[in-house]
Amino acid sequence: MNIQKFLTKKIKKICTKYNIPKSFDPIIRKNIKKNEIDYQVNGIIKLKNKIPSSSYQLAVNIANDLIKSNVYEKISVPQQGFINITLQSDWLCKYINKMYNKKNFNIFTKNPQTIIIDYSSPNIAKDMHVGHLRSTILGDVTARLMEFLGHTVIRQNHIGDWGIQFGIVITQLQQMSHISLEKIEKIYKQANLRYQTDPRFVKKTETNVVNLQKKNKDCLKIWNLLVKHTIQKNNLIYKKLNISLTNQDIRGESFYNFMLSEIITDLKKKKIAVNHKGSIIVYLNQFKNRLGKKMGVVIQKKDGAFLYVTTDIACIKYRCNVLKANRIIYYIDNRQKQHIQQVWEIAKLAQYIPNNILLEHHTFGMILGKNNKPFKTRHGKTIKLIDLLNKGINKAKKIIIKKHPNMNNYEINSIAQNIGIGAIKYFDLSKNRISNYVFNWDQMLSLNGNTAPYIQYAYTRIHSVINNADLSFNTKIYSIKIFSKFERQLILTILQFEEIVFYLEKYGTPHLMCKYLYDLAGQFSKFYENCSIIFAKEKHIKVSRIKLSILTAKIIKKGLYLLGIKTVKKM
Repeated sequence: MNIQKFLTKKIKKICTKYNIPKSFDPIIRKNIKKNEIDYQVNGIIKLKNKIPSSSYQLAVNIANDLIKSNVYEKISVPQQGFINITLQSDWLCKYINKMYNKKNFNIFTKNPQTIIIDYSSPNIAKDMHVGHLRSTILGDVTARLMEFLGHTVIRQNHIGDWGIQFGIVITQLQQMSHISLEKIEKIYKQANLRYQTDPRFVKKTETNVVNLQKKNKDCLKIWNLLVKHTIQKNNLIYKKLNISLTNQDIRGESFYNFMLSEIITDLKKKKIAVNHKGSIIVYLNQFKNRLGKKMGVVIQKKDGAFLYVTTDIACIKYRCNVLKANRIIYYIDNRQKQHIQQVWEIAKLAQYIPNNILLEHHTFGMILGKNNKPFKTRHGKTIKLIDLLNKGINKAKKIIIKKHPNMNNYEINSIAQNIGIGAIKYFDLSKNRISNYVFNWDQMLSLNGNTAPYIQYAYTRIHSVINNADLSFNTKIYSIKIFSKFERQLILTILQFEEIVFYLEKYGTPHLMCKYLYDLAGQFSKFYENCSIIFAKEKHIKVSRIKLSILTAKIIKKGLYLLGIKTVKKM
């Protein structure tokens, strides 16, 4: 039950009687103060200059209409014009039991769509580094969430496997007697330095770029080796990170090569692209260069080579016309904002994107060190993602050994993997994605506060309660009911899960799921401390509380799953 949506719909319907526009947002929020109010309607006071009567009187009128239903226990209107709502306990119990008994907690979308999610997108011939963490895990959360709601999700790992960097590497490898793929990143750095300083190397590189795009056999042979080697290395990282990307999700830049010539011809035919001194350029009025003139976007160079923008135009055309997306979400760095907007604008001018398709660029901030600068090693080098993950696992392992010195190695390694990786992912996801954040090992591995270990421990604690309960009798005849204010607050928090899920579906804000799980764990702790569960004397109270505990555990597990984090049975 999405209580927020339910109340919004009811209030907006009442508002039509008072000629309030349908666009009015009543702004309904769950009350966080320690009182008997469940929800508060805050938006009515914003209408004070737009209605003939006072906002207080309108709030009173709305409250009088609402109270006619048996949904509400109490409704009050303070002089400021808020509406305070307390819901009927029986009404809450009706929906919490439905949530307990139904598949997926009775949460699903009524309008399933085909959603393409573009995420991770590392470059070939380079190791994934710490900068790839956010695009990878943010995109994966969205993919998991959309599938949970019933959408058809098409994951896209748009790997950088084409373009100038391959001309650089191929040219370097052609001049070596032996190809060692294990040292490929070192070779790329050496080649890149030569590209910046040696004109003959530059010329040969540009020739190799064109040859690669024309499917030259020698260039393709080296290219295939590079791609295969890098994908294998990246897959080990995805597995360690519990990321749902597979080889079937890879559709790199090279995939769209067959479309590029046709797109150039089409853009010229539609007079969107023009020939300028041998290069093919699209001029966009919406974008200005440093001189304040309309910006020219090169889509084909004089030597015939295509650029990233050309590939990205082909990519979005394919996603719209072949994959039939209803919504496309990109998880790429904010520094790519202008690039992606130019791609979309050119594709729209060419009518490659239908008007009903939603295009979204979900930007994200940077990971910083304690000096508030990009997170790097002490020597100023970019941190490899695999090294970061291994360090997290090793730190978790030391904590586990200290707490459980007699635990066997298999258990230690298994738990450390889930806790270490979970801590890194959760720490990142718990931060608003549009913000930069400072990386901190001590905070992320803490058992206190809004961290993965805290949530994972809460789950194991609840599981222990459930496992110790005697359920040898028929529990189906008993339902979840409210016997105290602690059960009521826990039920209200559980019911809020649906609100969070649909908010994430719309805005891609996993930090709210982290906050929700932290709040839920805290509410269960209060419930556990104040309500007898296993030793409740009356069967119907005991079963009700055990079922409430089971549902809490299931919600925590599902919430962590949506974040790509595993639960553990022992901590």
